Amino acid sequence: MARFTFKLEPVLSQRRRVEDEHRRVLARLLSRRMQMHHQLREMQESLSGDKQAMAQSLVGQVDVGRIRGHAAHNAQIVQRARGIVTHLADLEDQIAEARAALIQASQQRKAIELLRDRQHRRWKKKLDQREAAAMDEMATQRFGRGTGEAFS
Repeated sequence: MARFTFKLEPVLSQRRRVEDEHRRVLARLLSRRMQMHHQLREMQESLSGDKQAMAQSLVGQVDVGRIRGHAAHNAQIVQRARGIVTHLADLEDQIAEARAALIQASQQRKAIELLRDRQHRRWKKKLDQREAAAMDEMATQRFGRGTGEAFS
């Protein structure tokens, strides 16, 4: 039985590897974004909890040093959160670029796959035509033998 061989299979394999690498890069960036969002949520929860604790400590005798320490701690958290937000903005740009690169790599792979599929259809059509011609030839030979014997 004849077997289809695609001459550009190495190119297709390379394009698949490139696409997989772009997919891994995007996954790492998305994971990093998720971590940063988680850190921001934790900071927000920490600030919320600290505000509630501070509100309770304002009842009765007020410790100014504690309030000052609390304010300094909150300022540090807010500063770190701003840094994370800045990094997130940069990360979003990187994610957009990684998505675009993945889409391009995917399109390049699909183009080679379409070429392979088109070549496979042509190969299959030729194979079917050859088989049909061989069957016709066999039928013609059988018919010829049958009528040749009848006339003898």
